[in-house]
Amino acid sequence: MKFAFVHCRTFPWWALNVFKDLIQEDFEKNKISSSKIFTLVSDTKYLQIWNHKINITTALPWRINQIFIYFTNNKFPILSNIFDYRNLIFFYPLLMKVLSKKIKKYKPDHITISSFAIAKNINIPKWCKAMLYLHSPMQYIRSHYDEYSKKIKWFKWFLFKSIVKKLRKWDKKFTKFDSCYSNSNYTMQLAKEIYWINCQVKYPKLNNEYFDTKTSHNPMNYYVYVGRLVNFVRESDLVIKLFNKLQLPLIVIWSWPDELYLKSIAWDNIIFTWRIEDTQERIKIIQQSKWLINLTKESFGLGTAEALLLWVPIFGYNQWATPELVDKESWILVDNKHIQTLIEKFQEFTNRQRNKDIISQNIRKKLSN
Repeated sequence: MKFAFVHCRTFPWWALNVFKDLIQEDFEKNKISSSKIFTLVSDTKYLQIWNHKINITTALPWRINQIFIYFTNNKFPILSNIFDYRNLIFFYPLLMKVLSKKIKKYKPDHITISSFAIAKNINIPKWCKAMLYLHSPMQYIRSHYDEYSKKIKWFKWFLFKSIVKKLRKWDKKFTKFDSCYSNSNYTMQLAKEIYWINCQVKYPKLNNEYFDTKTSHNPMNYYVYVGRLVNFVRESDLVIKLFNKLQLPLIVIWSWPDELYLKSIAWDNIIFTWRIEDTQERIKIIQQSKWLINLTKESFGLGTAEALLLWVPIFGYNQWATPELVDKESWILVDNKHIQTLIEKFQEFTNRQRNKDIISQNIRKKLSN
């Protein structure tokens, strides 16, 4: 069988790890004669999955794709603003038509779609079986619209406002799949409300090393933030501003695409480690921290789940899937993101006693259900 695997963007973060797991699962269950990955934009020409080297086809011509990647990795005041991959939102319908044609030309028997933005919006050939794994609907035109519209500036703001209604209408057209899975109960509910799609919940796999690591009952005096350095969705700038106010040690793990700006506003109490590829090194840093800070509207929250498995409490946001993962022992969740509210809740969390064994036991039960 010929398989086409579709993902929004093959950049190194948690959604890509889930995508790799889906591919590996397909190879274990099916006799795949050939396969190819299709995506909007990519920083590599192939992915190594298990013992399979799978080539990647992008919607953008490869040379143009490389321009976007270059200016994402190397910041230049004007050009990096123009060639920001997030600006491709204005061309999504056109780019997905292009990608659909490339998929159709490949003539796959089966399509596995991993979508956190637009991968679901391909035209599926009539002869194909298609499976959708929905990480979330297109957040920036729906649940995160207010955050995006506040942080986008100048001409981009006018363009964004002008296309949102069209994008929402376009996004609702792509709803026919042979099977559908969601990464959380919350995403399952959104899929039904927005697309009238019935999904089965299938939590992402977590690295076994997080399950096997022993607890640290005496954490060190620092806090940790893990995730893409993106101001729009992950509220990275808000986390930095909070710790500037608190003057407490914070370790920031990850990178892209707002890293330089965040470093420019961070005080000396904040350390940036860039991406840490070594799992054991990353585990050690998270495990020895006091808390994980996550103010994102998560559709699942792999970073949150990993921290909980390591007995680390969560200082998070009381929306989306985070309340689905945490419990009274493991969290304080804030209902608004005003700095003063965050500081007050932070102090409240500091004075709370927690049983770390219960934190780990409860998340293991939830992930096994």
